[in-house]
Amino acid sequence: MSLAEGNLPTVSPTGPLRPAFPVWGLFGRSLLYVVGQVLVIPAPWTATGYYRFLCEQVALPDGKRLRFSGQPADIWYVFIGLAVLGWLHNVHHAGVSGAVTLATILLTFPVLRWFCGNVRTEDGQLKLSFDGEALAWLGWNLLLFVSILTIIGWAWVLRAMVQWICRNTSGTVSFAFTATGPAILGHALLLILMCVFILPIPWAMRWYADWFASQFSVVAPSAAR
Repeated sequence: MSLAEGNLPTVSPTGPLRPAFPVWGLFGRSLLYVVGQVLVIPAPWTATGYYRFLCEQVALPDGKRLRFSGQPADIWYVFIGLAVLGWLHNVHHAGVSGAVTLATILLTFPVLRWFCGNVRTEDGQLKLSFDGEALAWLGWNLLLFVSILTIIGWAWVLRAMVQWICRNTSGTVSFAFTATGPAILGHALLLILMCVFILPIPWAMRWYADWFASQFSVVAPSAAR
């Protein structure tokens, strides 16, 4: 039985999430995450800290702030594996590159489940679980990878993929992803343009993170399907 079927109380009215990412906090945490992946061993701690930071900067429509209860020891081996695979991506061999890409996609699946299962609110009422299948996750990621070749089609694939994630996330609330393909494409292009000038990068990251997070809305369970 999913959490949504357990007659648990709704913890928030409907509406978009309310993100408020600090410029230097987001930039610093992102750099720390990258450093952890490069050094491999710190990856479980830097990744967990990054996800905790992201959650704590977002609130539900009623103002209840999110919290993250995950710990580095929960799936430390997954984060170590992802960091090692990051190094293997530098191996310039078609067979190795393809296998590394597939392994990376499959290892991000337990991270998604772990993340959703550990998102809470300050009062502890929010409970979530991700119920999607690993093969579907693999299929969506491969489709997204192929769609990049179309230059613009990836935005519509990403939209559909995130909507699939929302449909397969059950709990005391349901979520929907409301961004359109053109909006995703336009914001991504503007982000790239701002990053070209180097100096605006921290502000560009905050602007994009705030926008992207605000595209998730709490909805009535029937509206999420």
